[in-house]
Amino acid sequence: MAFAMELPSQTITRISKVNFEGNSVFSDKELSNFISSKEGAQLIENQLDLDLKNIVKNYQSAGYLDCRIAELRKEFNFDSTTVELSIKIDEAKQVLIGDVVITGNRIFTASYLKGLIETRPGVPLEERALDADMKEILNRYEKRGYTFATVSISNIETYSDGSNTRLRINIRVEENDRVKIDNIIIEGNTATKREVITREITLGENNTISRENLLEIKRRLENIGYFESVEQPKILKYKNSTVLLIKVREGNTNTFDGVLGYVPPTQSEETGYLTGLVNLSLRNLFGTGRKLEARFKKEIKTTQELELKYLEPWLLGYPANVNLSFFQRIEDSSFIKRDFGTKIDAMLSKKFTLSALFSFERVIPSLTENIFSVFDSRVLAAGIELRFDSRDYVYNPFSGLLYRTSYTAGQKKIYNASQFTNYNVPSDFTVQRGSMDLDFYYSFFRRQSSLIGVHGIEIRTPRFETADLFRFGGINSVRGYREGQFLASRAAWSTIEIRYSLTRKSFAAVFYDMGYYLRPDDEISAIQAQEGFVYGYGLGIRIETALGMFGVSYALGKGDSALEGKVHFGLINDF
Repeated sequence: MAFAMELPSQTITRISKVNFEGNSVFSDKELSNFISSKEGAQLIENQLDLDLKNIVKNYQSAGYLDCRIAELRKEFNFDSTTVELSIKIDEAKQVLIGDVVITGNRIFTASYLKGLIETRPGVPLEERALDADMKEILNRYEKRGYTFATVSISNIETYSDGSNTRLRINIRVEENDRVKIDNIIIEGNTATKREVITREITLGENNTISRENLLEIKRRLENIGYFESVEQPKILKYKNSTVLLIKVREGNTNTFDGVLGYVPPTQSEETGYLTGLVNLSLRNLFGTGRKLEARFKKEIKTTQELELKYLEPWLLGYPANVNLSFFQRIEDSSFIKRDFGTKIDAMLSKKFTLSALFSFERVIPSLTENIFSVFDSRVLAAGIELRFDSRDYVYNPFSGLLYRTSYTAGQKKIYNASQFTNYNVPSDFTVQRGSMDLDFYYSFFRRQSSLIGVHGIEIRTPRFETADLFRFGGINSVRGYREGQFLASRAAWSTIEIRYSLTRKSFAAVFYDMGYYLRPDDEISAIQAQEGFVYGYGLGIRIETALGMFGVSYALGKGDSALEGKVHFGLINDF
């Protein structure tokens, strides 16, 4: 016969109360927050030991370095199911920092370095603050090109200051040598020439480099738009030389797209005709950084535009770009407008660009008897443009600012002014044009960014005509209206756009545009002054395709129903 013996279950002891004694620096509630052994919790000896150590650690962080647990009492009930804890604390005296000694520094003075840190005489020693101070000192050295500098605490000692005990913090700086780049190695540039990349790299004095340089190099190479990706540059030691390694992956820099439509013949027309838009963009010709763009647009049978642009970068090896452009518009059997432009960009710094502008504009009216369209004229103009760009990534910015302002003044010559003696038309006068664009980018949380844009343009001249005016409305101003729906001598508009990133370059967005325009009267054409406030709102998306960056949006204008919106689309270029 077998017998079974029932073993008694292990008793679980719970904490009924926790008492603190001797505390004046921290309240009972604060001390209770330092521990896990609270009222109602199970008594676990290992956890209680950790809690006592945590109490002492918090006192030491407040400068009470000699704090200790003087006594721990445990009072159990009759069956040991509950226990009352009494913790007596000997706080001791607060020990403050009396002196901070920095040694090994030659580039920066000790007083300068002490001014950077929060660990200073008269305050208690805090471990987190001291760690942050070491990083701050190290950052200053890295920004000056001392990437291999080290900062450490050599020791912390106590000393007597009369009747008080004080701490002396000894900080040791090992500056080492500045990192001087002996060679630059570039990998992955199968199409882009080496010199195109190296000219974007700015090093410090005597080819030294800092962490700030490394971040700026990556940003600049990403923003020139030739590469699909750019790895963070690395500094490598090879024998007795220091190498800067840059790895890139070539991207698609040639884009072509076109949209064609066919308008069938009507009763008044014998044949139909084609409409549409064709874009060709070559942004890195032969790997040299040269850019070429061609655009053709035909709106209706008698109205079309042709635009050509060319960029020659770093003229003669200097940080100056030359932009050449040609624009022609045939306006509905009314006139032909041709504009030849030259812009010379001087890159003053990594973010500032100053440009000189020159243009020659020719307007030729159609030979239509008894109907005035525009004057037969030409304009020679020159001007200046200032640009500031601090965007972190040009294709999909999360932070930064893009500001551009320009002013041009030109002399307009009217060849057929004598035919309009009744209207006192001057044959030679000045045309002024000023514009301002400001885009601000900010991100509130991951993958989200916001754009706030403010823009304005004004044209001043003694006499306005259609060819002089700014075409307002559409994808480049207020969406929800036809491209160039309004003609204006003065216009201002703003944009609020909330974006959500889909990929590094792609995003979806909601937007709201609003604007104002003013068109002066023209007594010869019998056109009265027009003025209006407009707004548009909608949804948009920008995606990266094999053809390039493609954007499309659907926008409703003022008074539009849900089905009356306008679709705006096109490739995004960076001219």
